[in-house]
Amino acid sequence: MVRTANDGTPLALTGGAIAGTLEARDGALTAMRSDLDRLASQLITQVNTIHRAGFGLAGTTGADLFTGTNAADIGVNPALLGDPSLLQLSGVSGAAGDNQVGLALAQLADAPQPDLNQQTFSQSYAHTVAAFGQALSSVNSALSDQEVVQRMLLRQRDAVSGVSLDEEMTDLVKYQQAYQASAA
Repeated sequence: MVRTANDGTPLALTGGAIAGTLEARDGALTAMRSDLDRLASQLITQVNTIHRAGFGLAGTTGADLFTGTNAADIGVNPALLGDPSLLQLSGVSGAAGDNQVGLALAQLADAPQPDLNQQTFSQSYAHTVAAFGQALSSVNSALSDQEVVQRMLLRQRDAVSGVSLDEEMTDLVKYQQAYQASAA
């Protein structure tokens, strides 16, 4: 909402660049941000649940793979970045080469997620990006149409009230020839 600087009175914007920017921010961008946050939250929750149950090479367990809660703050656990042996990919403590948890994490990529309308993580992401792209394409098409209409209206206005350079040049040549004829 836009308010006046002096007394804070709300302004109702019905058109123009500011109204369009606010509409984009509160419409398509908010929906996309919400979809990406839901996707990231599900990814963090699902991966961390599986990872916590596994064991690292030194027998460590219970650590999260991801930190954060949504798309804005998702990250890899800094302890794991510093020491990859802490990755808990084994299903049994002390079983070097066991990759049960690693396989479960890999299979998670193809698993439909109930909180994402039974879509996989990549399908949900693709759907979000496609919806945003479609909204952007629609806006660009409408803008292009409006520019064509504006140019057409300007041409019509100029045809009715504007000065025709061709007519003016013709009149100038005609008056010049009349002057030359009268001077002779």
